Amino acid sequence: MMKKILLTVYGHLIVTSICINVAFDLAIGIFLKLSLPSELFLKATSYLIDFTTPIVYGLPLAYSKVFLAKSDVDLLVEAKAKDSLLLANHGSRIDWMIAMFAGHLKKLSTREVNRCRVGFVCEALLQFMPLIGWYRKIVCKDIFVWRSFGRDESTIKKNISEFKTLEVQRMLFLSPEGVIVDHGEHDQRYIQECREFSLQNGMKPFEYVLTPRYKGTNCLLEQGKTVISVCLVYVRNNKLLNCKLLSEDERVVPDIYDLTQGIDVYIHLRRIEVSDDSFDAKTVLFREYAWKDEVLKAWDEKLAKPSVFADRNDNFTQLRINKMEILLGQLAHVLFIGGVAVYFERVGLLLKAIGLTFLMVSFTHTFGCVFESSKESVPFETGIKAMLAFIQRFSFKIRTSKTA
Repeated sequence: MMKKILLTVYGHLIVTSICINVAFDLAIGIFLKLSLPSELFLKATSYLIDFTTPIVYGLPLAYSKVFLAKSDVDLLVEAKAKDSLLLANHGSRIDWMIAMFAGHLKKLSTREVNRCRVGFVCEALLQFMPLIGWYRKIVCKDIFVWRSFGRDESTIKKNISEFKTLEVQRMLFLSPEGVIVDHGEHDQRYIQECREFSLQNGMKPFEYVLTPRYKGTNCLLEQGKTVISVCLVYVRNNKLLNCKLLSEDERVVPDIYDLTQGIDVYIHLRRIEVSDDSFDAKTVLFREYAWKDEVLKAWDEKLAKPSVFADRNDNFTQLRINKMEILLGQLAHVLFIGGVAVYFERVGLLLKAIGLTFLMVSFTHTFGCVFESSKESVPFETGIKAMLAFIQRFSFKIRTSKTA
């Protein structure tokens, strides 16, 4: 029990550090937006993002390891060198952090590779999440989808076109599943709906992934011809965390707090061939998700025999964190933030802000865990989503009582 409490407090400290650092970088981003024309702003933010990225993934990944299949190294190198589109399964709340880390790498094993800007297509609610959400919206100019790829097509095309016109290279990352399922009644219902949809379309239901949303995805192909299918595998203590969707007692949806406690992440890649003439999104995406389902099934079966699968890392290249760069990045932020506080004689205010942020992080996460479970893909999300769910349930009860 004490260990769990200490790990949670450690997680609170990590999230607080991210909040404080990103808050100052967000202030720089807002200043640049107000000071520069749009074309210069977009290019300038690439440097700011490069400065911010290590302090976002650095501490959470300190006790985790990320591996890439050796056969897929060239594909990642290619994705980082040009405009690319990566389509990944959505078995965790830390996919985005793994993508940022992979994009920021300058060394793959012994090879020097391009460091690239990573953008995301994500649910619209995230842009309203304090600090990280605002930063991704204002500075990173991610694509936020309100309804579906089809209905938000104009927004997606406009965003991609802006980057293309200004020749700002980007690796665009998204999960066609669109949602993450936990263990609630609504989640179980959605899993069943996905299975029924597969059966209705003459396909075998997936066991480890949800059915992808394919309508309107063709507009994403304007990002570039390098389209890569990504399967992320999460392992801890020789157990597959993103195991079968209906494995209620075993399946874990990793978030930032899980990441700080140590997870092994394995990345599988494979190219999706894109035709200039036609692209049948439904056929292609369902084929890729069948592949991801088989990859995860193979991992699940092999991990059940740990002695047989002890040499699994032989087929993978570890993507190593540059700890010196992380340390220097943290130090640069500490000196910058501390220097600003000293210059304006607001050291006391800074310390109060850090303490208040820690309390807010601790309270919102604890509140969310009491009513729901830890869902921290970005700071404060656990508490905010638990509050929204509580309001939704309360409103439903009121409407039901009035009609009774």
